[in-house]
Amino acid sequence: MVSGRVLLAALLAAALLCDAGVTSAQDSARQALALELAQVMIDEPTQRGFADQVGVSMLRVIGTTLQERLNRRLQDSEGRALAEIIRSFVGRTLPPARIQEIASRAYASHFDERELRALLEFQRSELGRKAARLTPVIGLETAQAVEGEIQQSPAMPLLIEELQRAFPVLRSPESP
Repeated sequence: MVSGRVLLAALLAAALLCDAGVTSAQDSARQALALELAQVMIDEPTQRGFADQVGVSMLRVIGTTLQERLNRRLQDSEGRALAEIIRSFVGRTLPPARIQEIASRAYASHFDERELRALLEFQRSELGRKAARLTPVIGLETAQAVEGEIQQSPAMPLLIEELQRAFPVLRSPESP
């Protein structure tokens, strides 16, 4: 009976190891497809956009901290020096291949192998390339239209009233 348990344990272990090998191969294939998709999707302008977004965010945080510690606004030369230091850091930390690698992990976590193949096929098509090219334009147009809707909203006076009630400082005529 003990040898039966040992045999069963050995069979289970072998099955798990084989399954892990298949899963690992499937994960590897999915990761490779995800990386290929990231390489297709994240072109040079998109990579620059990511790097710029990270840089601006870091500049805002570090610049604010510096100004607080200096107890004054940064001089133009200090702002330029800070921007150059951050731009250099972001360039070293997030080269294009690294951005694609990070994006590929996100793609792999949200799409299975079949979906990744379909996405790749679409993104390589003429329509897919057009959609990718126009996505930022459509996003900007949508954001501008939403902003216009908010500014023209009939509920805007109520928002201002609520803000002034919650924050009396906003009632003063000097407030924007």
